[in-house]
Amino acid sequence: MSILTFLITICIVVVFHEYGHYVAARYYNVHVERFSVGFGKVLYRRVDKKGTEWAISMLPLGGYVKPLAEPRPNHPDYQVGESVQEKTAWQKVVIYAAGPTFSFLLGIIIYTFTFMIGEQQPEAIVAEPAEHSIAANAGIRAGDKIHAINGTEIYSWSEALEALSGPMTLGQTVNMQITNKWGEQKIVNLAFPPYTGNLEHTNLTKLSGLALATPTPIVQEVITGGPAEKAGLQVGDTIKAMNGQTIAQLADFIQMIQESIDKNITLTVSRHHQEVDLFIVPTIVTLEDGRTVARIQARFGANYPMTYVQYNPIDALIKAIDKTWDTALLSFKMIGKMVIGEVSLKNLSGPLTIADYSGKVAQHGWITFIQFIALISISIGVLNLLPIPGLDGGQMVIYSIEAIRGKALSDNLLRNIMIVGYGFLFLMMFFALSNDINRIFQ
Repeated sequence: MSILTFLITICIVVVFHEYGHYVAARYYNVHVERFSVGFGKVLYRRVDKKGTEWAISMLPLGGYVKPLAEPRPNHPDYQVGESVQEKTAWQKVVIYAAGPTFSFLLGIIIYTFTFMIGEQQPEAIVAEPAEHSIAANAGIRAGDKIHAINGTEIYSWSEALEALSGPMTLGQTVNMQITNKWGEQKIVNLAFPPYTGNLEHTNLTKLSGLALATPTPIVQEVITGGPAEKAGLQVGDTIKAMNGQTIAQLADFIQMIQESIDKNITLTVSRHHQEVDLFIVPTIVTLEDGRTVARIQARFGANYPMTYVQYNPIDALIKAIDKTWDTALLSFKMIGKMVIGEVSLKNLSGPLTIADYSGKVAQHGWITFIQFIALISISIGVLNLLPIPGLDGGQMVIYSIEAIRGKALSDNLLRNIMIVGYGFLFLMMFFALSNDINRIFQ
């Protein structure tokens, strides 16, 4: 699944990015020799009326566009002005900028489409924050419902997390409009400290004391032959208490079970409007990370208060543009913090992490998967805008300097710049792949 979804993601993202270069090149009458989906040996090719070879190649790891780089006056089909070298510096800047622009455009298209379709999402109702946490100190209490963050209306928990992700990561203050469980409205300010460590497996929302309120746990599945079945637990039972302690949150209940290593469990459940006590002897298991936990071999869920979040085409487009902008801006800021050492380089991810996550998000449905494609496309756009020779952004800087100077940089200087640029790219890939491998072994 991970390999398949990775190939789908990379092909869509890279081909759309390269199509941006193709459109800009053709706009300035640059001859495009080949547009290939995939790399390596060509399996299928077709030449259009303009002489461009459209190809499908053996290795489905994206694709590439090959414009005519230099004039070829001795070629019988060559026309003056068809090469990139013959274009003005600003035209070259546009050609290189078109790739990242199309990457952002793909993100906007996907987000607009998914926002128009809409989906059921949990309402933004928070659980009791941990004592002395940022949320608790700000005055947030169990049952508070979030209505707006920094003036942006919030309709679901997902939208709340989206609005908070940037401020929590960068260390910013947010203004939050909420209604408590008695219907009283209030405004709170949350000041998040900047996070400098590894964001992998770090739940900044939980660290801030914010968590989605979960209703009383309900038994969704009982494993045959397990401790829960032997004790008489049934699908549909509502968990009321464990060892005499009232259960309010699903996550707390799961944690209580896992920590019951040296003791038996007494569950009080509601079944057909009657309370029943069940005595369970948990199974002890060792996890992959070496931790020992208790299990009763049953699956639990909760009936969250849900709301259907859907936008009309105009609002969907505006929200998509805002989301793409916010995602790209956060990425640029995170890269800047990594460069100056404020954020760990362990946050860099490479193709192995993309493959892993693509497989995981695909299990949550096709809407989640294509939104992941949008995220990767935006990330590719950000990466290529970095002013590093060898990337689109680096080439844009070079040709911008050429336009301002009125003449090209010397070949020797360009050669040295490219050596430094590719060296930096090699280091980035080294760190990204090292992080990927460490994640796999961990």
